[in-house]
Amino acid sequence: MAATLRRPRPGRLMAAPARARSRASTATGEGQVYEGARRGGTFMAGWPTRLQSADRDYLPARHGVVGRTRDIARNDPIAASGVSRKTNAAVGRGWRFSSKPNARALGISPEAARELGQIINTEWSIYANSFDFLVDAERQGGWGQLLRMAANHLSKDGEGLAQVDYADDDPSARYKTCLRMIDPDRLSNPMGQPNSDTLRDGVEKNGRNVAIAYHIRERHAADIGISDKGLKWTRHPRYSTTLGRPNILHFFDRERAGQSRGISKFASTLKAFRGFNRFTDATIQAATVNALMLGFIKSNAGPSALSESFSFDQYTQYDGDREQFYGKNPITLGESILPVLAPGDEVNLQTASKDVTSFEAFTRSIIRLIAAALGVTYEEISMDYSQTNYSSARAAMVHAWAEIVSFMSIIETQLVKPFFVAWLEEAFDSGYITAPAGAPDFYEAIDAYADGRWLGPGRGYIDPTKEILAAAARIEAGISTLEKECAEQGEDYEEVLDQLAHESRMRADRGLSGTTAAGSVEGVVEAGASSGGTPPEDQRPEPAKSATSVLARAGTAMKSALSRIAAFANTPEHEASLDQRPTSAR
Repeated sequence: MAATLRRPRPGRLMAAPARARSRASTATGEGQVYEGARRGGTFMAGWPTRLQSADRDYLPARHGVVGRTRDIARNDPIAASGVSRKTNAAVGRGWRFSSKPNARALGISPEAARELGQIINTEWSIYANSFDFLVDAERQGGWGQLLRMAANHLSKDGEGLAQVDYADDDPSARYKTCLRMIDPDRLSNPMGQPNSDTLRDGVEKNGRNVAIAYHIRERHAADIGISDKGLKWTRHPRYSTTLGRPNILHFFDRERAGQSRGISKFASTLKAFRGFNRFTDATIQAATVNALMLGFIKSNAGPSALSESFSFDQYTQYDGDREQFYGKNPITLGESILPVLAPGDEVNLQTASKDVTSFEAFTRSIIRLIAAALGVTYEEISMDYSQTNYSSARAAMVHAWAEIVSFMSIIETQLVKPFFVAWLEEAFDSGYITAPAGAPDFYEAIDAYADGRWLGPGRGYIDPTKEILAAAARIEAGISTLEKECAEQGEDYEEVLDQLAHESRMRADRGLSGTTAAGSVEGVVEAGASSGGTPPEDQRPEPAKSATSVLARAGTAMKSALSRIAAFANTPEHEASLDQRPTSAR
């Protein structure tokens, strides 16, 4: 008999999935598949969130964030240290320019491009480092000071603002182009106008969301009462000429699309700074009270006992004489005092001992979190190297240097290069720099003429023995160049080569042998191999003193930088010295 297929009753097949969906909905609450989107529960309740544009998120909060950031940068040593470390690492004394005009784009020979680059370098160096501060519109500092100011604004305010000025009223200036730094607080909507599609906190945009002008107060808003210009705004176009000469330079790190103002990295640390400061202040106050107020001295004779022997007037005189006596003869233990109470009074001061060890561990943890948010290392911001060895320092330095490079790139691309282009335009226009034969006009190849490398402070060495030899090995292996290695240390490789050639000629003129440090090391190795031993102690390089046995066995094979690394930097003695830490930190 053939089996019969029963037609299911309507709704039966859908009942089980519906129940499953119901169970899934109640499992996470409110039908959310991701627990991170729940609105209830122990952890997620009371966590309101909204999806808003970048400007709607930050612009209403900017004044509070920036004001508090500046306050902690002024008064908190950790915050001040973070700003200082970042500014010093990114700017130092200032930046130098190594001009590299693009020969192929300009249609000229490499030799002509190199000669043009040297002329540009010379003109820029004289201008940027002039004794009368021609680069500064306010004539108060040089190129390095302007960059440090820009880095400080970017670190604390999250943005910077500058104007490419033209000092045509200074007839003695070789170049009229100069840079004027502007407080970002002055960038605002005229007379408190609300934000709109085309105006966001002083930034005027077109329909394609491109900034076309900036509305800047003549003076800071807080200067109202000092100057009436605080209520006047001027509209400054982004470019001052139809040829695209930069006028207003607004530099910041864009974190989201459509963002109009820069956000300070301190924004995420303000809560931690506030809690940390309150905790440390309370701990210091408690320790101070415990150190100064050791205890109280109380008289055993109260008013009831004295009333049988003294009248009221006599008791009053007695109490005054007693207070006067201890006033002239206070009971002190060093800087601590023991207050004397009135007869019959009693105060119980309960003191608590402070766990110094746990306090230090707690502060280190908070400082590490703050340092991570600010993009610096714990060692940099605290200047505490007691728990650091070579391996941990190198690991921290890699990430810290990547942060510094990113920080420098913001200043370079949005401030330095546009200003340099404005100066270079005047240099060509005034005839101080001329295009080589066959090269296009300046306005036809601006980027090709302005091409080059900005050299900031050197990254520095943690262990020169390893890192200098590693740099030599990279060059020898063909995976790096002298130009790149010198640039990482803030040096121009052409200047280094010219100086080496000059020193070599001077040594030859004086009958001195030897050229470079690498050659000297190889000479020592070969001398040791040919004699069957090692050279005298006073003739060996410092790294070799801890690797005598390795040098003796290496022989003539040690002629390359790679071999020298294995011989000098990887000896057990050297590795042990790098990883040594204080006993208490292990």
